[in-house]
Amino acid sequence: MKIFARAPVRIDFGGGSTDMHAISKKLKGYVLNAAIDSYVNGSLIKLPNKTKLEYHSEIPTGSGLGTSGVMNVVWLALTTRFDDAYDLPEWAYKIENATEVVGGKQDQYAAALGGINFLKFDNDNRVKVEKIKLKPNVKKKLEGGLFLDYTGPRMGSDINQVILKNFVRGNKKTVDAFKKINENTKKMKTSLVKGDLDAFANALNTEWMLRKKLHPRITTKKIEERIKFAMDNGASAAKVCGAGGGGCILFYAENKKALMKKFNNKLIDIKFDFNGLKVWKR
Repeated sequence: MKIFARAPVRIDFGGGSTDMHAISKKLKGYVLNAAIDSYVNGSLIKLPNKTKLEYHSEIPTGSGLGTSGVMNVVWLALTTRFDDAYDLPEWAYKIENATEVVGGKQDQYAAALGGINFLKFDNDNRVKVEKIKLKPNVKKKLEGGLFLDYTGPRMGSDINQVILKNFVRGNKKTVDAFKKINENTKKMKTSLVKGDLDAFANALNTEWMLRKKLHPRITTKKIEERIKFAMDNGASAAKVCGAGGGGCILFYAENKKALMKKFNNKLIDIKFDFNGLKVWKR
């Protein structure tokens, strides 16, 4: 018997890192993200004397799109049955946390549930999921303007560790930045629900400005050059996905096709995934 599973990676619009419990237990956390059409694929094959488990990602590790968290979702889906869709991302998070990977829960929830999600992280580490439903014309315009630029692998866990230590120590600059990130993420969600994509783009830029205050290695010379080039050629907004220091830059531009040509088409076009995890047998 063969079992197959597939789960999407995510782009994070705002609020990344506030899903880490050390932060959410003091400030609460708010994350706005979306599952996209790039996947971690896995298979489990039961042979007479052994069981063979394989999985691979369509996106490189270190992309800032939550690949490692998605791999745990796929692995659990292949080996364990969950009656409640919300149990799976929680267990996937526990596995990653047990291996001392510094991270939160947003990757696992996006992979399991799919779609555009506003995730609220309470002080007790519980997660409330609000599914964002856009009007068809807004979805089409938003999706039609988003794309990724892969700048190379990043070392996000190391950056997260330093940010977390600074927050726990009560570093004023870090704490203030996270408070502003929380407020900006809520505004971002409101603008998206209203269909105000200009305000949404402004909030994306604010997110990036605030995030760069958390650690000097969140951005690099290469990242800044790529963002400046895109903004000079018509992009409305840009931010790095995940912890930063490399990985993928998320851009929003109404002139996406023209801008992608400026980059010699070395960019990743994306679509939303509204299905989340899929498991099937053959």
